[in-house]
Amino acid sequence: MPIPDSVLAKEYSLVMEKAYAFEPKEGDLTTWKGFVPVITNEGEIFIDVEIKLPENYPESPPVVQILSPITHPNMTSEGILEMRMLARWRDSYRLFQVIVELLRLFSKVPARCVEEKLQTVDSQEQLNPIITQKEQLAVILEDKKRILNEIKNKKSQHLTNRALEQEKQIHLDDEILNVESELFAIEQQFEDYDISSLEFAKRFYNLKKRLYLLETKV
Repeated sequence: MPIPDSVLAKEYSLVMEKAYAFEPKEGDLTTWKGFVPVITNEGEIFIDVEIKLPENYPESPPVVQILSPITHPNMTSEGILEMRMLARWRDSYRLFQVIVELLRLFSKVPARCVEEKLQTVDSQEQLNPIITQKEQLAVILEDKKRILNEIKNKKSQHLTNRALEQEKQIHLDDEILNVESELFAIEQQFEDYDISSLEFAKRFYNLKKRLYLLETKV
């Protein structure tokens, strides 16, 4: 069964708002391509990455494939990237979180160039497309915010109680998503020894309490 359009639209909106350097491949919202900075034996480079959403997404995790000629401890021989987030997948996770975790992974675990030498990020010519894309996405996001504000202003005088409840639910869902993202992030930091067990316990408890209070409102 194909992924519902409403799910794909939500994923697109979140990626445009919370991540960058990724876009749908040829307009297909089930396949995303982008660039990721990676530390390698050749210096820091940008690699091509493709993310595919399976038909039963979000019940099943996306498939992340590295298209550039590198090797990495988290890559299979077919170029498929394995990450803890994907191995512990929950249907509440979102595509932008996969992209954020992807960036975090490659910033911590170096890769190695193979087959051919890739151009380093010292080349301004290689950086320009990334900078341009980021600027374009920023413009798109600002335009979306403007349109959203216009819609809200037009509807403010005509909203029914049901519409108000729907808006509250959307806001609540976004808050829950943000808390779940924070929980996942501190779990990764604790496992990577970036924070102490005392700091982890304190932040984890506060986030869990906040998540519980939000979920009781659902």
